[in-house]
Amino acid sequence: MKLKINFADFWPNFVPTDNYFYHLLSTKYEVQISEKPDILFYADFGTSHKEYSTTQKVYYTGENKRPNFDECDFAFSFDYSDNPKNYRLPLWVLWINWFNVPHCEKRDVSYLIPLNNLTGPRKASRKQKFCNFIFSNHTGIRIPLFNEISMYERVDSAGSLLNNMGHRIQGRGDQRYKVEFISDYRFTIAAENSSSPGYTTEKLLHPLSVGSIPIYWGSERANEDFNQEAFINVHEYDDLIDVVDLIEEIEHDPSLYEKYITSPVFPSGQIPDLIKPESVLIFFEEKILC
Repeated sequence: MKLKINFADFWPNFVPTDNYFYHLLSTKYEVQISEKPDILFYADFGTSHKEYSTTQKVYYTGENKRPNFDECDFAFSFDYSDNPKNYRLPLWVLWINWFNVPHCEKRDVSYLIPLNNLTGPRKASRKQKFCNFIFSNHTGIRIPLFNEISMYERVDSAGSLLNNMGHRIQGRGDQRYKVEFISDYRFTIAAENSSSPGYTTEKLLHPLSVGSIPIYWGSERANEDFNQEAFINVHEYDDLIDVVDLIEEIEHDPSLYEKYITSPVFPSGQIPDLIKPESVLIFFEEKILC
């Protein structure tokens, strides 16, 4: 069965024929990119979607935003919502290589995490370096978190924010250079730019995929997506000093460190059902394509 789709107002380096939604629908349909699509996917980086007259408009956001159902028919977002037109598909889901597609340096998302890195056994090896911090803006509690942990031990900052290494990691944050860098560290500061229930991005996923313990701030409900025994949830502590105390405890207790880095990435060791591609495809067929 043929299905005509198109994309509008997505981020730079987005490839219409090489992205999560294109590959998902291609598992069942003969997908064509068309200027007169049956489904138009659109995002937050422009207004050209308003020029389309199409059967269905599907909004996608990886940002801390809510869908406007006066503009779209359906939406995929981070939001926990009772609206039957919204499907919760947080940004981190799109950073996994569900469809075994080849690596592409120019595409955004460029580096897609192999599924086995998240579902296979996790190795109990101690990293040589302490903690890293890679950000370009100071939103949320990034700077306070950096400063508090730095009072315990030096934190390597390799982004443009608070850089203390004399150089920056090459490439974009979606490319493999960032993941390769954090793979050398026992801890990674993984702070979102804002806090909202369900708003979780690749910032938590990347360190988990390479055996670095995330020090996470963002969604208070992150433990519903990810195993709470595999990361430090800053939201569980009243003071950042308590977070540093836990870090120090992990540093001095090899068995506790091993517990964090060998615990399954997902709760009960199982990928949450709702984020599995087959579940997303059912939503398409039962809601959007019906």
